[in-house]
Amino acid sequence: MIRHALVAVSAAAALATAVSASAAPKAVLLKGAVGPGFTIALSKSGVKVRSLKAGTYKIVVSDRSSQHNFVLEKAKGGRFERQITSVPFTGTKTFTVKLTPGKWEFYCAPHESAMRGEFTVK
Repeated sequence: MIRHALVAVSAAAALATAVSASAAPKAVLLKGAVGPGFTIALSKSGVKVRSLKAGTYKIVVSDRSSQHNFVLEKAKGGRFERQITSVPFTGTKTFTVKLTPGKWEFYCAPHESAMRGEFTVK
């Protein structure tokens, strides 16, 4: 009898662990692109990012020019700035970040005045 009770408890614990593991929030995918030429972009499901909900995001950046980089920064007094790709890197890099409410921007540091974008996190 005790053995059957232990098996039932073990099975219930395993099921609870499996349910909680599958219920963990998954990072939302964003795609960044820099180059060729003087272009930079950030999109979600093929649509230009203008506004996002606060949360965890996986950003996949395709850097197609050795003259550019991709930097993500929290604007206006934020304490977050991360260079995701660098000059002269070309290829793909993946980065996971928790975006908090406020204004955010992405840009190419060597050409920031011409290659930049921004979005709001609510």
